[in-house]
Amino acid sequence: MQNRAKFWLPRRRPLRYDGRMNTLRIARLLLLAGAVLAQGCRKEARLTRVQWVVMGTVAAVQCADARAAQDARDTAREVFARMDAALSTWRTDSELSAVNKAAGTGAATAVSPETATVLAAALELCDASGGAFNPLVSPIMRAWGFNGAATALAPPDAATRDAAIALADWRHVALDAAASPPTALLPKQDMRLDLGAIAKGYAVDAAWDALKAAGHTNLLIDLGGELRALGEAAPGRGGWRTGVRNPFDKNVCEAQFLLADGEAVATSGNYERFVEINGVRYAHIMDPRTAMPVSGMASVTVVAPTSMLADGLSTALFVLGVERGAEFLRGYTGCEALWIPDTPESPVMFVTSGLAKRLTPVGGAKLNVRVVGTAIPGSN
Repeated sequence: MQNRAKFWLPRRRPLRYDGRMNTLRIARLLLLAGAVLAQGCRKEARLTRVQWVVMGTVAAVQCADARAAQDARDTAREVFARMDAALSTWRTDSELSAVNKAAGTGAATAVSPETATVLAAALELCDASGGAFNPLVSPIMRAWGFNGAATALAPPDAATRDAAIALADWRHVALDAAASPPTALLPKQDMRLDLGAIAKGYAVDAAWDALKAAGHTNLLIDLGGELRALGEAAPGRGGWRTGVRNPFDKNVCEAQFLLADGEAVATSGNYERFVEINGVRYAHIMDPRTAMPVSGMASVTVVAPTSMLADGLSTALFVLGVERGAEFLRGYTGCEALWIPDTPESPVMFVTSGLAKRLTPVGGAKLNVRVVGTAIPGSN
């Protein structure tokens, strides 16, 4: 199979990211970041972690040198602020909002090379996955009461879903990444780009590049759980210890593994955002092909050579499920994945062989791990 990752990997440059947060959610994320690192996914000994809020989530850098951590924070904060100004759908002055406002007018909108890069990568992954990942999913999200829409009184009917699916046809997006400046055009009124399922990964890669260029050698970058490692936590450690969170108890890590120099990890889960309609909870990760919330999956974790690739693939593999997702992942060099189905009564991890060899349990717990190739009921 052709290596679909060739656009993504050489560039190493820099979702569903929600550009607004209430105070309570910010506080919970800040507390959770510290709590999770303190236990199974625990902080490495004698490391300094500095964190702040940006792009609708908690960002952090972590390293052994306190002064280096502060310097790294300043560099990363500048990068993340620039990404927010370009890629946020909540900011009316962002580049992405300008593209969305011009939808259906026939006018192309000038964008930065960075925005063009992340949009091109999103469209590439959308095409490769047959629309399982789709940066035009916003109309579908809004039909279910997400992305700032009013709470739905009932699940959207077939006609509403079909109309939203028609607005999510990525093949009609016109992107001229080679122009100076690049331009993007949405031909249909009410089409909306939402790069949240890939934007944070892109931002982490951009910060990683900037920090490496500035001479930093050993640190961990974190943007809302999107991680990328530079160097190692301590001499001889071989990387940075990271963990797999229990999707049914967010304060518990089930397993851990070392993230090697340059590697990134991202997780998509159904436990962070949801709407309640007629007493039924619907998670925010949608199958853009059907305009229905994905069911049967609790979380998907992806390890990849770049954070943008890990971020985008985690959403695509969540939608595709275990069997089709594992087959799809074979087209991406250096990537591994872990799926946890939504079965809290009998939790199990389906893991690609390369990652299975790296996992160790936290706290002596026995892991119920199955190397992918074994089907599960209801897998898409």
